Amino acid sequence: GATAVALLAAGSSASQCHEATGAGFARLDKLWATIEERKANSDAQKSWTARLLQKGPDKCAQKVGEEATEVAIEAAARRRDGVIKESADLIFHILVLWASLGIEPREVLAELNRREGLSGVAEKASRPTGA
Repeated sequence: GATAVALLAAGSSASQCHEATGAGFARLDKLWATIEERKANSDAQKSWTARLLQKGPDKCAQKVGEEATEVAIEAAARRRDGVIKESADLIFHILVLWASLGIEPREVLAELNRREGLSGVAEKASRPTGA
C-alpha cells in the first residue's frame, strides 16, 4: 500500500513495511465490511454508499470511471496529494462496484495470484479477443 511505499522510501525496515501493509489491508477489510453492511441494512437517505448501491451497477461503474479519470488528471499534472486523494476515492468506488455485482475482494485477489509470475505480455495475449 501507499503506507508501505512511504516507509520504504523513508528507509524503514522490512518488518515495519509488512506491519504497515497489514494495517492497510485491515483498513480495506473494514471498509469492505462497512460497504456490505450498507448494502444490507442502510437507508439511502442517510448513506451515500447505500444510495449508490440502490442505483445499481451502471451508476457504480460510472463513478469508477469518473474517479479513474480524476486520478489520471492528477497524475498527469504531477499533483501527488491529488493522486493520493483521488486514488482513495477510486478504491472506495471499486469496492462499491464489486458489492453491486456480488464480487468478493477475495475473487479479485485470486485473479491477481493467478497472474503472479506471468509476463504481462503473455497474460494479455491469453485474454479473449476484444477483452
